[in-house]
Amino acid sequence: MNTHTSPFAGASAIDPSAVQVPQAKNSELGQLIRPNYSLAELEAVRKALVEHKTLRLRRYSSGGHSAVTVVEQDDKTLEAAIDGLLVFHWDRDNIMQTLAELRFAEDAELNQGLNIAPDAWRKGLLASLIHHKKRDFRFMDIILDRASGLPHDYMRRPHIRYNPISLEEVGDPWGHGQNDSLSFINFMTYYAINSGRLNLLDSDVADLALSFSALTHAFFWKVNVWQDRDLGAWEDCVGVHWSSVACALISLREQLVYMSKTSGIKYNKDGHDLHVDANGVSQLIEKCEAKLRQLGINEFVEDNGHKRDADLAQINPLLLAAFSGKPVLDDANTVAVLENVERVLMSPIGIRRYLNDRWDGRINRDDLAPGEEAQWCHGSPQMSYIWGDLYLRTGDERYFQKQLFHFNRGLASVSPRWLMPEAWIIDQRSRQWVPDANEPLAWAQSMLGLSLAQMKASLLKRNGR
Repeated sequence: MNTHTSPFAGASAIDPSAVQVPQAKNSELGQLIRPNYSLAELEAVRKALVEHKTLRLRRYSSGGHSAVTVVEQDDKTLEAAIDGLLVFHWDRDNIMQTLAELRFAEDAELNQGLNIAPDAWRKGLLASLIHHKKRDFRFMDIILDRASGLPHDYMRRPHIRYNPISLEEVGDPWGHGQNDSLSFINFMTYYAINSGRLNLLDSDVADLALSFSALTHAFFWKVNVWQDRDLGAWEDCVGVHWSSVACALISLREQLVYMSKTSGIKYNKDGHDLHVDANGVSQLIEKCEAKLRQLGINEFVEDNGHKRDADLAQINPLLLAAFSGKPVLDDANTVAVLENVERVLMSPIGIRRYLNDRWDGRINRDDLAPGEEAQWCHGSPQMSYIWGDLYLRTGDERYFQKQLFHFNRGLASVSPRWLMPEAWIIDQRSRQWVPDANEPLAWAQSMLGLSLAQMKASLLKRNGR
């Protein structure tokens, strides 16, 4: 089996000269990729991406977004979104986009020409909160034992995929058992509150945030989130996912910052009093930490021997941790998870979700040989951001070289149309690598934008600024 060994076999063995300029899929952009960057050279990259609308993100008036960014007056992207049902709003993808919007909106230089509205991230967060307020009975059904919360009842869990304009549920069956998605919303809510960007007393925020906080807290206790068998980020496999538990942990830590300064939250739903305090959140944190230590760096290990020792979803909580300023467990664990993903899943263009992944963005493929799994494009930009956080906090040159390596890989995966695809896949007829039908994918665009912002921060640090 071809596991595509990482050029960096271990953090202690990094040689800065080993950083290679990858072969870009977009030849014009490829001319701007460098083995290292000055701030002026990075700005040239930014301007090219802005000029060709590679980083253009969209929100509807509701605040919702589509997983595939539906570009106005571009029938092809509209068709891609609708045909793949990726016109829908996923909570996880949405919060990924809010993180990028926030970073750009607060840096006028980065945002020049991109024109991301200052409140775009806020509208996005509120869209997810509004949806779950509209359908808060989904939480109560589980909390009050009206629904089991088990795999056969996943349609009765809170829906994490829905209409981006009305923010209403869609009726087709879907695996909504995804604790990481709820954790992304919880994290963003308290990250914004703790940093002073969101006021819990604002009239358009208070009821939405209080409701979601109280319901999610009770829900997490009811399903035992630290050992709940959910579907994980890829909606493909029931199990206790490292990535889901870690996302819950990071969101709970952010929530604890607020709870530790207050007497907690009280919320009444249909005569049922729900209470969140620092003690309850702390207990959840301890249970999640213990489960993660038990799993090691494996995504899941089932009693029947089914195991996944590397999964691209594991970088999701690492991203939230980079924003929070505190690692999931510690820096050594972060490095171990990242390098395991590199060693097992990294491919010439992108990063596979997991070994033997059959999905190509539209159908499951039985014609794929080992190593021909779809190479997802968000992975390297997202990892670049995480490695950059390690560098910014520690000043360790090894981490900067990793950041640079993945930054260039992200740029190299941009398609000839200047769009950021979901993944590069093997064409069934030509057997050549081609962009999948889901382009531009908002998640991948957002991560490319974040990697650009983080690279700027690292270059400023290196220049003593």
